[in-house]
Amino acid sequence: MDSPSSSTSPSSPFSSSKVGEKTLLLSPNSSSDEKVAWALEALMWPHDLDSTVSELLLGNLWECYSIPEGYVLLAPEPGQRAYDPIPKGIALTLDAVEAGLRFPLHPVISSCISWWRISLSQMAPNSWRYLVAFLGECYYANITLTGSLFLSCFRLSKGSGGYYLLAQLGFRVSGAPFNNKGWKGCFFYICCTWDWGFGLRWSARMINNTAPALNNNEYRDLQRLKEILLAS
Repeated sequence: MDSPSSSTSPSSPFSSSKVGEKTLLLSPNSSSDEKVAWALEALMWPHDLDSTVSELLLGNLWECYSIPEGYVLLAPEPGQRAYDPIPKGIALTLDAVEAGLRFPLHPVISSCISWWRISLSQMAPNSWRYLVAFLGECYYANITLTGSLFLSCFRLSKGSGGYYLLAQLGFRVSGAPFNNKGWKGCFFYICCTWDWGFGLRWSARMINNTAPALNNNEYRDLQRLKEILLAS
């Protein structure tokens, strides 16, 4: 995922970030609220795209990926965006589902999204390939994956239009990820009646990659994972 391009003129008191055809200007005297709003706009603008997903495609998606009862899939109307608030719902891309993201969400996914304080729809599809592949490694190794254990293996980073995962030094997950292009316009909405366990609105956060403390069992599992992943 590409990082946002930025430039600062020596004669200008403003920092700038250019996204697509738009340029954001931020004064060094801006308030903290203005800086947060600026950062959020920088994340949103790459997603100023109409969705290419139709109701017919969602019907096929429902059958192909066995979406459980209790979830509602909606095709966006022209002008709706992935970052628009949806009652009891979030935006999701076809690439995320194709990467292996399933519902109901694995508790570790909900835990990590809550820890990072972002919306699930702000994650790039490649991140789900990381997570799903990692879940598989833990399953076959008979390791009970927890949010703390996962956060000890991966760190969150911010790029143009969202967030993505990077493996911590010494970790390598086979089968993930590969490059995705053109995924931002392939979004739809998914809603449910119960609480998701994390915030649904898009936000721009300071990234906290400090992993929670591990208990003895988690520490032993972490050492096992290092051995397994380094050998794979």
